[in-house]
Amino acid sequence: MRNCLVLVLFLFSLQAQAIDTSIELDRSWGLLIGDRLTATVELPVPVTELDSHSLPQHEKRYGPWLYLHDSELQGKTLTLHFQLINVPAENREVATPELELRTQDGEFITVPSAPMQIGSFMEQSAEGEGMPSVIPRGDMRLLASDQTTLVWQLWTTLAVLLLSSVIWLFWHFGLRPRQRLPFATAMFELNKMRLLGRKDPDAASRSMHHAFNRCAGRVVINSELDKLWQLCPWLEPLQADIESFYRASAAHYFSPSATEQKGFEELLKLAKACRERERLA
Repeated sequence: MRNCLVLVLFLFSLQAQAIDTSIELDRSWGLLIGDRLTATVELPVPVTELDSHSLPQHEKRYGPWLYLHDSELQGKTLTLHFQLINVPAENREVATPELELRTQDGEFITVPSAPMQIGSFMEQSAEGEGMPSVIPRGDMRLLASDQTTLVWQLWTTLAVLLLSSVIWLFWHFGLRPRQRLPFATAMFELNKMRLLGRKDPDAASRSMHHAFNRCAGRVVINSELDKLWQLCPWLEPLQADIESFYRASAAHYFSPSATEQKGFEELLKLAKACRERERLA
């Protein structure tokens, strides 16, 4: 008698549990491959009482039709996010998987399956016997799009780019040189010579002399370098290199036996050093 009573109570608890557990789909018809659907499960117990190891695994395929991406737990609600990854050749009614959850007390909760209608990419044929029941769908015809706006935007962009380039070139080679500092101008001229392949030491030497003259506000000669240090004290760390440049320049231009001028790379190195000091001044 006692065993019968226990069995009756067990069956009653299962029935009550099945009644308390329900599942609802946000969409159960007209589903095609790639569609996503959400299954909302109302549980008889709060989700905090569930054993986490019994919950459905994410990123896993369930049956031939569905793939579970993730799930959400809140209150007594379990939300499952499925995606349809397969469809039959003909329209068919299928169901979500039946899941079995377990509470922390060891009790089992069965989540029932929910029916849904999934369709195929094949069109159904209503022809007579001997004809195939499905036929492939034809390709979709894409309407020609109006590209007038796109072409107008493209030409406008090109016009703005061209105008900006012209303004930049006018500023860089026209107005800007007048506002450059002395050694910035010398660096610009030496770099232009290097890019054009015209590494002329004489022209580079003249550019350096013009830069020193502009810094001092007067013509600087080899015998009056002390005035350059007084007017431009930020050049004193380069005193040895500058004096060597002026000695070589004086020997090249004014000596009866003209000596060889400093090379272009040496002058470029001196111009870079002076330019760095000019920036810090």
